[in-house]
Amino acid sequence: MGGSDTASRQQSVASQWLSGTGDLEFVNGAVSGDTAWLAMIERARVVFKRDVGEQRWDLRVTEVFRRVGDGWERVHRHADPLVDQRSVVSVVGLLEPNT
Repeated sequence: MGGSDTASRQQSVASQWLSGTGDLEFVNGAVSGDTAWLAMIERARVVFKRDVGEQRWDLRVTEVFRRVGDGWERVHRHADPLVDQRSVVSVVGLLEPNT
């Protein structure tokens, strides 16, 4: 993965969205020498091409950068769905076998 195919794959994924709004919540980050990282929460409301209406699209995101000349280049991004918090009682209920 990566390399010359990255731009075309990103365009393909981006074409699935019709519209959306969102914001970033900075969680943490650091710079060490020529490497930097960020941890963020992306909170968005999005509309996909398929007709399902607006929906929440919240992601937990980590990005890693390396210094290139006078700027920074992103070398890694990982994002996964941010799940809603559950109470301990709720989680225990999920773990109990159905009787």
